[in-house]
Amino acid sequence: MTRTETNAAIAEQVAADARPGHISRLVHALRIGGEDFAIDVLADMNDVSSDAEREALLERAQAVSDAMGPIDPVTPGSVPLQRIAEILGAPETYWSVRSWTSQGCPHEGYGSTLRCDPAALAAWCAAKADGIASEEAHRFRGLAQRLADHAALQAA
Repeated sequence: MTRTETNAAIAEQVAADARPGHISRLVHALRIGGEDFAIDVLADMNDVSSDAEREALLERAQAVSDAMGPIDPVTPGSVPLQRIAEILGAPETYWSVRSWTSQGCPHEGYGSTLRCDPAALAAWCAAKADGIASEEAHRFRGLAQRLADHAALQAA
C-alpha cells in the first residue's frame, strides 16, 4: 500500500469519528514509530483534556492501524531527487527540484529520503507550464518531456 493509498484509507476510516484529524495523526505515529511515539504525539494535543479521551483516541487509532496493511517504503518507480536532477540535466540541480516540493510537486518522504515518481513529476511540470505565461512555460514543458521520456524508458 503506497503512502497515498494509506492516507486515503485512513481518511475514509476516520471520517465519521469525532476527531478525525487527531486519529489520523495518531495512526501515522503508530505506524511510523510505534505506541511510544504515538503517546508522545498525543501529549502534544493540547485540546485533548481528559485521560479518558486520550485513551479513547489512542485505542481508536490502534484499531485503525491494526486494520491497515504495511506501508510500502517507496512508491515503485520513484527515485531520489538527485537522480531527478540528473535526468533533467543542467541547469537543474537537486535544490531546484527540492524547491518544487514547497510548490506542490508530487513527492514522498522528507529530508534525505525525499523521492519523486518521474511520471507524476512530468505531469506536474506540464500542468505548471500550462498555468504560467512566460518563458518559464517553455522550460517546464521541456522538463516534463525529459521526465516522461525517462519514465517511458523505465517502463519498457
